[in-house]
Amino acid sequence: MPSRRRRASGRLLGGLVALLAVAGAVAAAPGCADTADGPLVSDEAASGEVVTTTAAPPEPPRSEGTAKIGEVEYEFTVTCQDRGAGDVVVLGVGADPVSGSLVELYLEASFVDPYIGLRLADGTLIEPSLESPLDLYLQDDVIRASAIRFVRDLNLATGEATEVGFGDFEIHCDNYAREPPS
Repeated sequence: MPSRRRRASGRLLGGLVALLAVAGAVAAAPGCADTADGPLVSDEAASGEVVTTTAAPPEPPRSEGTAKIGEVEYEFTVTCQDRGAGDVVVLGVGADPVSGSLVELYLEASFVDPYIGLRLADGTLIEPSLESPLDLYLQDDVIRASAIRFVRDLNLATGEATEVGFGDFEIHCDNYAREPPS
């Protein structure tokens, strides 16, 4: 039965052989390259001048969402803020598909007091009716809700409002902001 020491040295020797094979292939590769499109080393690099290139850091995935109210579907770029215990605040901006003007989204996915609101460019606030439930579902960084009765001109004292239509939304939080939204 081989000892542990002998097996470890065998793995080490195998690793060194593999490393030497890779180093040999890398050293031989420039000698085999086609130079029909120009020299392998630029004049600047041959003169001893150091040429540096920097790559931009990869951008984090964009979080985005959609809200459909009646026949109108809004698309948003959003910022998600995880507040812990399953609570997420989402701020978003998008364009009104009818007028092209700015639309703002505010969503609070909370077990205690969920809320979603859209503010149109003219200042109109579209939000859920006080008379219908707002059930939000958060799973795998996606927030969803459907069959929401949206209204505008909501009077909080009386609950009276102008009906806008039923709708739904879906928010994909592909990353989360470190600082709380202002």
